[in-house]
Amino acid sequence: MNHVADLASGCLQTFQTVYSLFNQKLYAYILKKTNSAYMAEEVVQLTFIRLWEKRETLSAEYNLSTQIFRIAGTILIDQLRKEAVSKKHLSVVEEDFVLKTDTEQPEMLHALEQAIEQMAPVRKKVFKMSKVDGYSYKEIAEMLSISPKTVENHISQALKQLRAAFSSIISLAVIMEAIIKK
Repeated sequence: MNHVADLASGCLQTFQTVYSLFNQKLYAYILKKTNSAYMAEEVVQLTFIRLWEKRETLSAEYNLSTQIFRIAGTILIDQLRKEAVSKKHLSVVEEDFVLKTDTEQPEMLHALEQAIEQMAPVRKKVFKMSKVDGYSYKEIAEMLSISPKTVENHISQALKQLRAAFSSIISLAVIMEAIIKK
């Protein structure tokens, strides 16, 4: 049976067969590479989506498993890059907004609380569960019955919102400090 030709012609039954043949193998391979069940699930899902979207460009010259694993490798690299950028941004934001709860910075703490309170209800809840309560994205996703990717998006948007709020506060503080020194 020529799976490549059948896939290229849009045969759903062949796609289901190919999925059945390669789903577990691909999952195990990605899991071994990343040690992350979430990443393995994500990459497998995205691989088969891309396989279906690009089915007409599959080459009959190459083994189908080679092409599937090549697609998965590309997607894995993309996902790892996105994760690295996300972690980099998160660490920068966390460093920028490390606030002491002592008497030295009560106005900054108050500004942080106000900025968090202005978030959309779900975003605020997700942010507090992650940053205050210390739950992982996966734990939050399970508790709120949403995907880990949705949790990640909420955290990312919350951090953007905080960065925007604090950039204006920090700018104001710098201006006030310059005025006071004159």
